[in-house]
Amino acid sequence: MGVEKYHNEYLFEEVFGRNTPFQNEDMIEQHPFLNKIYPYSLNIIHLVTYCENNTVALLTGSLEIGTVDSDVGVEEQIGELSCGLDQEGNLKPYAYHLKTLQKIDKHPQTRFVFEGSKVPNFDQLKAFAINLHIENKVDDVISWKFALDSKGQAILITWLMEKENLL
Repeated sequence: MGVEKYHNEYLFEEVFGRNTPFQNEDMIEQHPFLNKIYPYSLNIIHLVTYCENNTVALLTGSLEIGTVDSDVGVEEQIGELSCGLDQEGNLKPYAYHLKTLQKIDKHPQTRFVFEGSKVPNFDQLKAFAINLHIENKVDDVISWKFALDSKGQAILITWLMEKENLL
């Protein structure tokens, strides 16, 4: 299984008005840990932050993972599985197939076991999402979707506010 690359068309400064070291307008070379889980799609780290009493914190997190399903096109395969993350970035023992809600303990194609694994650089990723929330000066909930490049740096793919159906 070779290294897969994915194109990121997201321009960070268009939303936040400044440049960031996490911006990547070229191909994304996915982190080896995420490639090990499933190398044929861009696996996304989904974090939800909230602000309460002027304090921003992580509400929840999950890892959205692709699969191969011969009955659907490639677009429908990305993020077909969702595995919860705890506050330290550890994967929960089970993921859920989002179409069937089937509970699974390993990836159906790669046989990667979810339990006992941790998203690399999760502390920095979590801090990045919290700092973006603080910079955005929003008192609501914000949903963030990140890719993780081969060097462990976060690439912001998209973000949604509570009123935009964030979950």
